[in-house]
Amino acid sequence: MVYFLYDPASQQWRYVAAALKNRSESLGAQILAAADYYTPTRILEKFEEVSGQKGRFIQVDSDTYKSFMPGPIGEEMLENHLFIENSGYFNGRDLKESHDLLQKAGYQRTSWRDFLLRNKAAFLQ
Repeated sequence: MVYFLYDPASQQWRYVAAALKNRSESLGAQILAAADYYTPTRILEKFEEVSGQKGRFIQVDSDTYKSFMPGPIGEEMLENHLFIENSGYFNGRDLKESHDLLQKAGYQRTSWRDFLLRNKAAFLQ
């Protein structure tokens, strides 16, 4: 399993601003708004490193997953997550071009570790 983690509150505007600042490079381009691809193991490692708490990844079966959401929403979400489970949200595409665009505009990515450090108190309640 491969995931990308995205914090819209701190990242969305950066990608939009980078596209606007670099209009000629951005026209027709697909900007991949992700800092990196993460496996569940890597997500837990960073969480434990920053929080000092132990974590555990538990993959649930499809029926259990769907049971947390009402009606057809559960099936829709499950199908979306299964679709990207192995290849990743952007089908494993290289994120470098989007990262370069951010950097050229003077912005930095927010890594999972950065996000955890900034929001550490919320995870320790």
